Amino acid sequence: MKIDDIKHVAVIGAGKMGHGIAEVALISGYAVSLYDIKEEFAEKGKSLIDWSLLKFVEKSVISEKDYQKFISNLTLTTDLKKAVKNADLCIEAAPEILNLKKKIFSDLDKFSPKHAILASNTSTISITEIGASTQRPEKVIGMHFPPPPVLAKMIEIVKGDNTSDETINIVVDFTHKSSKVPIISKDSPGFIFNRIVAPSFLLMQLMLDRNEYSPAKVDAAALNMGMIMGPYELQDFIGHDILYHSTKYFEENLSKDYAPTPTLEKMVKENKLGKKTGEGIYKWPEGRRPKIDLSDSTEFDLMDMMRVQINEAAKVLEEDISNAKDINIGMKLHYNYPWGPFELAEKTDLPDLTKFLDELAEKYGKEVFRAHKWIRDGTLIERVKK
Repeated sequence: MKIDDIKHVAVIGAGKMGHGIAEVALISGYAVSLYDIKEEFAEKGKSLIDWSLLKFVEKSVISEKDYQKFISNLTLTTDLKKAVKNADLCIEAAPEILNLKKKIFSDLDKFSPKHAILASNTSTISITEIGASTQRPEKVIGMHFPPPPVLAKMIEIVKGDNTSDETINIVVDFTHKSSKVPIISKDSPGFIFNRIVAPSFLLMQLMLDRNEYSPAKVDAAALNMGMIMGPYELQDFIGHDILYHSTKYFEENLSKDYAPTPTLEKMVKENKLGKKTGEGIYKWPEGRRPKIDLSDSTEFDLMDMMRVQINEAAKVLEEDISNAKDINIGMKLHYNYPWGPFELAEKTDLPDLTKFLDELAEKYGKEVFRAHKWIRDGTLIERVKK
């Protein structure tokens, strides 16, 4: 099987990520079936695709003829069997709940053609575990799109323990055809990018618990640095239910330090999930982004967030989840950072970084912040350059 054999893409889940992935596939020239459990969810996904494509027409990115062609290639359904019966590539975009994903993949395995590749957009959960629910684990792979998928510059491709080289090669080619950069990751909780940002997200949540800084001021600093979204707006955009399930997964598979914070638990309990419900850390009137005053400043040093990410990137490198070059490139593309964590580490005094990280671990009682041994012994940069 080769990339030219991929003609039909089925996307499972029409929500925030699913409809965006469907749009990427449409723009790349594929016929797409978009599935969700309720017709209203599928129709909402289509309306968001329609709105986005019309914006591209308005900006002369695509023509009116292109728009008509893409929309005509989209089919909506609430019947999973119908959605995948002719699919060559199925991409699941359901909530970050392992048992739910395993059930979906078991059904995909039953209903889709035997040659079809089964991909998950999970940003956290083991591809190997998901693949074990099928009779074709060699065709199961991770395709983690950063949000929003249509504007993302890369796709994180996750190889499960049983994923075949053929499957990887086809998905790499699909990524290139979608005009995105493929970054390949070993199967591990959070893979590369969610793993590296996990402790900085935790730091933001701990700060929120203690009401240490205004979220809008922290986000203003991030936007002024060139980030597409500040850390708090990004959490609202992702959805606090998704973050809750991700942190629970990290708590069980990486460290108990990742247990959901009281504020996160409260927002989930009160259904203040962010953009999808109209309110989270911010209010999202009619789904519109919160207005953040870029002239507003804060005493919080945004580099503290980056220092925590350098520390976690060292762990990712030591565990051979990816190489230093791809980690740097991927972090810049994923988050629109001006530099990757190891590029930043080269400009950082490692003894000062060690002191900062150790003090952070003591302040919050979280060992996940403790300085990695390569930072502590001053060997990080030479190991990065190997």
